[in-house]
Amino acid sequence: MASGDFTKSTMQSAWLAEVWSPVATVTYRANTVFDPLLDHRWEPELGVGAGDTINIPAFSQNQASDTNTRSSFGTGASLTFTVVSESQVQLVVDQMAYHAWRMPVEMSLQAMKPYEMLLLEGVPQSLALQLDNYFASNATNGIDVFTDIGADNVDITDDVILEGETNLNNVNAPLDGRVMVISPASRASLMQIEPIRNQLYGSTVGNLSGAKGAGFLGKIYTLDVYMSNNLETVTSGKRNAIFHKEAIAIARQQTVRIEKGLNIADGLFNEFVGYIVYGGKTVKSTFGRAVLGK
Repeated sequence: MASGDFTKSTMQSAWLAEVWSPVATVTYRANTVFDPLLDHRWEPELGVGAGDTINIPAFSQNQASDTNTRSSFGTGASLTFTVVSESQVQLVVDQMAYHAWRMPVEMSLQAMKPYEMLLLEGVPQSLALQLDNYFASNATNGIDVFTDIGADNVDITDDVILEGETNLNNVNAPLDGRVMVISPASRASLMQIEPIRNQLYGSTVGNLSGAKGAGFLGKIYTLDVYMSNNLETVTSGKRNAIFHKEAIAIARQQTVRIEKGLNIADGLFNEFVGYIVYGGKTVKSTFGRAVLGK
């Protein structure tokens, strides 16, 4: 036996134990906000086996311009009849997103118990993120359709918010259902404006509704404000949005479904997949503005 002191290098391979902790450090995902802010009214109409398209008829509200006055009061005359031309939009379910993985059966047997549970928990979360990405960046059925206001990578100002809200007022968008979705950097921009900072703070202190979704910050004017770090990059900044719930419709024909199977042919793999089938449509493009900012 050699003389000297015990050291870590002389003991490590045989007698210094290593522990694999079941408590993992998690890389957190972006919060998802869009799904509850969209119009789900037509979703129940397109169940499994009911096709792929919902035809949504548009109804033109009667206007003052549709009325006429009698040219000579007290004297009968022929009436002028108003001709109404209606239209429709189509909400098509044409998107399928999935999240799949597999592992050899022996690895399934030997992996620590929390691992598979964490993987399964991540499936609906990742699919929700994909849904957010779709509506945050789609140029046909997302906030990209809205007219841009503000400037890329420049602080959002009070004037820009008022411009977006004024648009909603001009098109008579109902007060209930108005939202603003902003990035973390745009939130920082707004927090530098004292009246807005006070509004956000004052509308939530002791009164934060449990019915509000993830990312809810408070209220600015008539807008419920949400923060998302899942918004589309324009050039350097982000595309935020001010819109009304009726602007964009969504229909999920299949909500998140998870399947598990054993693949023998490829060499004994446990396979897992989660998927969702959905569609979206910008129904009222005038009911929103894309707000360029940071």
